[in-house]
Amino acid sequence: MSQEKRQFFGTDGVRAVANRHPMTPEFVMRLGQAAAVVLGAKAGPGERPSCIVGRDTRASGEMLEAALVAGLNSAGVDVYLAGVVPTPTVAMLTAKHRKGFGVIVSASHNPFHDNGIKFVHGDGHKLNDKTELAIEKIVLGNSESPVPRPEGRGLGRVHRITSAIDEYVEHALASMGGVKLDGMTIALDNAHGAASITSTRALEALGADVRVFHSEPDGFNINEDCGCTHGEELERLVKQTQAHAGVAHDGDADRIALCDENGIVVDGDELMAIAAESMLRKGTLKQNTIAVTIMSNYGLDDLVSGLGGKVIRTNVGDRYVLEVMREKGLNFGGEQSGHIIFGDWATTGDGLIAGLQVLRIMKETGEPLSQLRKCLKKFPQAARNLRVSSKPPTAELIEATKIIKETEKKLGDYGRVLLRYSGTEPLVRLLIEGRDVEYLESQADKIASAILAQIG
Repeated sequence: MSQEKRQFFGTDGVRAVANRHPMTPEFVMRLGQAAAVVLGAKAGPGERPSCIVGRDTRASGEMLEAALVAGLNSAGVDVYLAGVVPTPTVAMLTAKHRKGFGVIVSASHNPFHDNGIKFVHGDGHKLNDKTELAIEKIVLGNSESPVPRPEGRGLGRVHRITSAIDEYVEHALASMGGVKLDGMTIALDNAHGAASITSTRALEALGADVRVFHSEPDGFNINEDCGCTHGEELERLVKQTQAHAGVAHDGDADRIALCDENGIVVDGDELMAIAAESMLRKGTLKQNTIAVTIMSNYGLDDLVSGLGGKVIRTNVGDRYVLEVMREKGLNFGGEQSGHIIFGDWATTGDGLIAGLQVLRIMKETGEPLSQLRKCLKKFPQAARNLRVSSKPPTAELIEATKIIKETEKKLGDYGRVLLRYSGTEPLVRLLIEGRDVEYLESQADKIASAILAQIG
């Protein structure tokens, strides 16, 4: 990872309140021009740079998409608009149609007033830190690479992809290998987001009885008391419909949450455990290895190693998981938050494909989710998400650091303490894992109090 600090890019693109710096039309236009220089440079001789642009359902997406397109066109990039589509749709289409890069206007699970810009390379994979820094340098005027200013026929043009949804749904259906979901009732929460058409259509095409909720986006209700960050709502919907399973997305549908037939949410670690066990038994898990972040429960290691496999851990962020997957030749990994990556079918977290693969395992085994999830025996955890006024280096949190060291000494080899800042929100995230629940909760409270006393 680069030692230089990025000013605008976080763990998943640039994200902020829409129409407030850096998520203003002026900045986004400049960001588009900078991306044209860095990502459009791979166009061959005489070939015009090109990219695919998609967005979620936020009202501000229309404004920011226009600014982005203006910046790209002014730098000579042809833009292909996919419209409102899930983030993984842009990644899939960019690779399929061999465009230079892809851009997604979305703030994922954030509330409607936020928005963001995410990029993918021509192969559909996310950018690394070095590439993001190169883009930032141009935005800030600190690069020797000039932004091109073509005229006349050199200006970029705008085209529309009318088949984007059809192509993505067809791709997702192909991942099922002919397995149907006849006889299954699914409660589907689309978070009033980009999945409102795609996931409904895919599940219905597979023969499921789909009960659709929160699928009427108005530009302002995205993620509002619904979606995969509101598990309590998915649990309510499953109980209400007596569904075999519940499926929920976030606003741009790169994440997934599932709920079992008893109305209890299945978290990302459990989903990865279910999939990893199935793939290991089938012999389809490449290198017998999965990649997860440092946030995943160590119960995964117990499960996978017991089946002859291995777990590799990365920094937080699905792009870091993907980097390891590509480096090691792996085809499965993900995050506890629900970014699940089935590398045979997706180059990024894909909520629909991930959900379909778990439903496929249910169908193939005949086991309900409540039974499948038992394969993971979790270590107890205590977690805190604390809103903070600033983000000094964690080593400067003097009292908290002292308590953390005492806790780590006590836990020894049977637990851990993780403290990190959110890359997209003014939050610090604390996680303690071990075997004694009461001790974990007590120490979490002490550490949280120390942090809030200093920067709360």
